[in-house]
Amino acid sequence: MSAATMPAVADRKVTLVWILGIWTFALFGFGADFGRFMHEQPAPPLALALHGAVSVAWLGLVSMQVYLAETSNVRLHRRLGWAVVAVSVAMVPLGVVAAMVDMARQVGHPDYAPQFLGEEFQDVFAFAVCTALGVATRRNRADHSRFMVLAAVALADVGPGRIATNLVSATPPNPLAVWATYYWGTALLLIAMLAWDLITRRRVLRSTLLGAAVLWSGEAIASVLYFSPAWKAAMAGLVKAWGWAG
Repeated sequence: MSAATMPAVADRKVTLVWILGIWTFALFGFGADFGRFMHEQPAPPLALALHGAVSVAWLGLVSMQVYLAETSNVRLHRRLGWAVVAVSVAMVPLGVVAAMVDMARQVGHPDYAPQFLGEEFQDVFAFAVCTALGVATRRNRADHSRFMVLAAVALADVGPGRIATNLVSATPPNPLAVWATYYWGTALLLIAMLAWDLITRRRVLRSTLLGAAVLWSGEAIASVLYFSPAWKAAMAGLVKAWGWAG
């Protein structure tokens, strides 16, 4: 994947900070559940393990790309670019399959909530959109780097969501509580990106603005659908038709 320019002076190192924030959320969110996940009975199916491994590999590749860009290693950055695209393409169907398998495993459990698939599908959609825009803007360093970070932000809500649900076991009572529970981490990252643009450029870049619009609008829709009886019934029907629990 070619890129016309390397990092602008105004963006030096900050992309590394954003990626580090995403890694922090992921490690703290999943670290608390890792022991339970490894000893879960029945054991988690291969589809979930594969999805987790590919997700970590993707975030690792993107982190390496950010480091290469910041250190002006243009040649290797370009070589790895299409590898990131290939893994990104695999992430979309894997994300959908993992969401469906995980939900199918919960059928019959007291906390079964098929309406939560709205959050899962929103993440995959925002990830796909931001990644596609990242590829399309690869000749514009500022927009390209932001869209790729935003693709990672789209997946980062899982970590903060786990942190919140581990601390507060109560079911969110309204859409705003759903958003605050599952998306507070992405909100912090998006606000940081918006603030950085305003501080360094006195305007918000189109990529940051568009990415925030995609994520926040999708999160709002998913949070509202969480309380829709029609949506819950539709997702329960989808899970039943899917059937496969790995």
